[in-house]
Amino acid sequence: MTRKSSTFSKVCKVGAGLSTSVVAGMFAYSQLHGKATPEEQAFQYPGDELIDANYDNGYSSTYAINIDAPAYAVWRYLKQLGANKTGSFSSEFLERTFARLSFFNSYEIQEEYQQPDSMVAGDISAFDFHGMSMEWTDVVPGKYLVSWIDTKMPPSAPGSYAFRFPGMTHFAAAWCFYLIPLEGERCRLINHWRIGYEPGNLFTKTINWINIELVGGCMTNMQCAYFKRVAEFRKKQQHTGKFMRGMLGGKFFNTGTPAGKWDGTPLFDDTYTQWFQYGRMAPAVEGIRPPVTDDPEWPPTAPGTPWADVVDKDYFTDWEEPEFSWDEQIRQKMERSYLPGWGKKKAN
Repeated sequence: MTRKSSTFSKVCKVGAGLSTSVVAGMFAYSQLHGKATPEEQAFQYPGDELIDANYDNGYSSTYAINIDAPAYAVWRYLKQLGANKTGSFSSEFLERTFARLSFFNSYEIQEEYQQPDSMVAGDISAFDFHGMSMEWTDVVPGKYLVSWIDTKMPPSAPGSYAFRFPGMTHFAAAWCFYLIPLEGERCRLINHWRIGYEPGNLFTKTINWINIELVGGCMTNMQCAYFKRVAEFRKKQQHTGKFMRGMLGGKFFNTGTPAGKWDGTPLFDDTYTQWFQYGRMAPAVEGIRPPVTDDPEWPPTAPGTPWADVVDKDYFTDWEEPEFSWDEQIRQKMERSYLPGWGKKKAN
């Protein structure tokens, strides 16, 4: 055997050993850790019927964790799930690196996601911004949350699609979260998947087991752990956030100038993502002038202004911001045009 082939053989053996170790670790973490009790695994949950309506091979994967926080405290974070909201509460590094999903985790409650219409049945439960989607189907405040997709009944939103894996004609999944209140202001979070697929052969069964149990089980366990840490006020700052705050927020270089209003308090040091709408209570700009919400003098049209020769002086005459309409949005997308006098009171 030549030196080159011997080196290649050693590399292959090391690679095989590492791969075996990784798979063994994933199996132990996903199958020997975090699983719900046998009774919880066998239970029929609200939302299971969505899979069983169209498939006769429904399969469930159920994990659970006890959390030292009231059920409603955990519910508030469940309401913020989604790539278009505050992430997946699992490993965003693994989500983005291997699954190419657009999850960026935020571990703070945000006002815009806590409104009565922040999550409504039919809304997209977004995995990315390209269309890989599930739909929220059941939104029961403080109790449970169900998302669902089925290639036989795809999501209704334009641009979305019901995903499936190679070799499958059809695939359906319900991803559900249930909260069980416990004595002592505690709760149990049930993290439950149920899937159905066609055709039901060894290949598709293997693909689904890898996705739902092996890889999905690891991600689900991390998700449960993150929910627990966040709700129990034990989630640590992300390393990237620490670095950026230190580099650009002045901690690494003591300039003597505070970077934030709440420097030196938990509202800065332990607040991992800024509270985007908090400033409505007292905008910082009010230290100089009130925020501007109407300006009849804009755009300037007097002689000598940069746009005096080109401005449409009557555009904002009798104009008000139109109420948003999905029907109009669809018309624009289909016809590639805008309404003449869009926003004119006389045209509305």
